[in-house]
Amino acid sequence: MWEEVVKTVDFTEQVNQDQKKYSRYVCDSRAIPNVMDGLKPVQRRILWTMWNSSARDRFTKTVKVAGMVMAYHPHGNSSIEEAIAQMVQDFIFSNNYPLVSGEGTFGDALDPKAIASPRYTEVTISDFAKDVGLFESIPDLDYVDNYDETAKEPIFFVPKIPLVFLNPVLGIATGFRTNLAGRNLSDLVDASISFLENPETEVDLSPWYKGLKKDSYLYFKNENQQRVFSTGFAFEYSKGSLFLVQAPQNWNREKVIMYLENLVKEPNEVRDYLDHSKDDFRIEIIFKREAKMTPKKIKAIFSKTNQEVIEQNVITYNGGLRKCSDSDIIRDFFSYRKKHLKARFKRLAQGEKEKWDKLRELIRFIKEKWSEKATAIESKSVLENSLKEANFKHYEWLAQIPLYRLTIKEVAKSKESIEAAKKNYLSYRELVKSDSTLTNFIISEMRELKKWDLRK
Repeated sequence: MWEEVVKTVDFTEQVNQDQKKYSRYVCDSRAIPNVMDGLKPVQRRILWTMWNSSARDRFTKTVKVAGMVMAYHPHGNSSIEEAIAQMVQDFIFSNNYPLVSGEGTFGDALDPKAIASPRYTEVTISDFAKDVGLFESIPDLDYVDNYDETAKEPIFFVPKIPLVFLNPVLGIATGFRTNLAGRNLSDLVDASISFLENPETEVDLSPWYKGLKKDSYLYFKNENQQRVFSTGFAFEYSKGSLFLVQAPQNWNREKVIMYLENLVKEPNEVRDYLDHSKDDFRIEIIFKREAKMTPKKIKAIFSKTNQEVIEQNVITYNGGLRKCSDSDIIRDFFSYRKKHLKARFKRLAQGEKEKWDKLRELIRFIKEKWSEKATAIESKSVLENSLKEANFKHYEWLAQIPLYRLTIKEVAKSKESIEAAKKNYLSYRELVKSDSTLTNFIISEMRELKKWDLRK
């Protein structure tokens, strides 16, 4: 008699297996960015949705965009709306180079969470996101089914530079954490070029944030050889008064005011303060009348700092989870970028060849006066069969050419287009002929992006 065999698994082992699966799910699907585009899944889905909607080129209600993103991201509209707002933010310690542009209130340095309702804000894809090449080679991306298998979405984008470095990323998953600092685009371009020209180059990119005051931060390695980015207060003098104009990273206005209130109560030279802040910090510090303040004394009083340990856990292009150095990220990025460009240029070269093949047949079609022969043919399918028997390769395309194109002028125009297609074909073939030509192309693309250098 047949008996069902049920495999038994120890309860602890089953829990451990489930925990491992859940941990990887959180890493892959929610918290950890991909090394290729620097995006978490929700951010990529936001950009993909916007590219395929009205939000590609014009401002669209945030709530509408979030609703469309839910077709790809099944974790609720509030998490999507929050992610969109964070992608728009461009104040200090947020995005150096936002991939989404917004109209409305999306928080500020004083209160990053002071975000207006998504009913009242609008977003579109930023010019930088388009210029950096996120969407320029969509046919050559790798895709997967969305969660309910009704649409396709890219596994990752392949931009011109490793975007994972430019904007800060914080992700906390089960057992893993990533804390990527922001960097400057020109520094990244220069480091990438140095690496491409000499793969033995070791890269260590210093953190950089738009608007960050000099002498208000330190970048160093601690006793465990971890890279640490430490930020503090920054001040400036105006009309004989001292103003606090920058707080440590992750300090909002409320935390700064509480800190100042405590300073006023403590035995030191600070007597009071006046808050003139609007979008950025501008708090006048009032010292006791007898106080003789020096930069050293000011630094000693306002000694609080925020220290962030840089943790670069990323999802690799082949789906692995890896802790990477700057050199590792750049090496992995350009290794895949070259494969991606080869596939793109081969596709484009094939497209140019197909174009001139069609035009050459169009010239023959016109010269052999097939338009006149077609008037005696009873149907389109019969015409296609006749063209096929006459050894026309693109007979289906020729059978639907409009009459206004079947002229002698079209022959001359087609000959010019054939020459242009052959030129483009040879150009694409040249780019994949050797690693050096491909590398030079990559370098030239990156140098063009320096126009976005925010330090100019």
